[in-house]
Amino acid sequence: MKIKELFEAPLPDDWDKEKFSPRTSFRQMVSYAKERASQVGRGSSRVAFEIPYQGRKTVIKVATNNKGIAQNFEEAHLLEDWYIKQLDIVIPLIDYDEENGSRISWIHTEYAQKITQKQLERYFDGVRMDDIALYLDFARSGNRRDGLIPDSLHENEFFEDLQDLVVNFDIPPMDLSRKANWGLYKGKPVIIDLGLTSETIKLYGG
Repeated sequence: MKIKELFEAPLPDDWDKEKFSPRTSFRQMVSYAKERASQVGRGSSRVAFEIPYQGRKTVIKVATNNKGIAQNFEEAHLLEDWYIKQLDIVIPLIDYDEENGSRISWIHTEYAQKITQKQLERYFDGVRMDDIALYLDFARSGNRRDGLIPDSLHENEFFEDLQDLVVNFDIPPMDLSRKANWGLYKGKPVIIDLGLTSETIKLYGG
């Protein structure tokens, strides 16, 4: 669905799309969203709000600075990639701001329930996410680090999908060790924040 269909969704019908144009300041965009939706999360560059869509909870992430714009851009294009969609380890994309070129002020995704670190690691056979992230950090540079993870983990579907994502799309894995970047969607762990890519780190830092 393209943003030109805005008033049929994904944003609520009574939201003014002009409030998310380049003529609106970041502070004004966030304030506008705060007046109309419940805030469910906040990072250094984006604020997440819960909004209803087709009778279910969904999330819209609004940029608070240029780094947030860059993160929205990176995340939108990763989540709409056909190969990544098949991995089934990322939150599904609903839509994003396509009216303003590369200046993507908001991104709209499905809603995921919170997950604890213990719950998350249970899906990865109890292996610490820090160890998994370190292993994948070596793997994406073409190196091996034997002993960090058990061999049996390579038969774990969630680990295999995560490794596929990190290695093939050059995504820094260390940020993915934190539960804040994960949630439960339809009973399975999914990554809910893919905005911090190698490109955004190069431009704005971690």
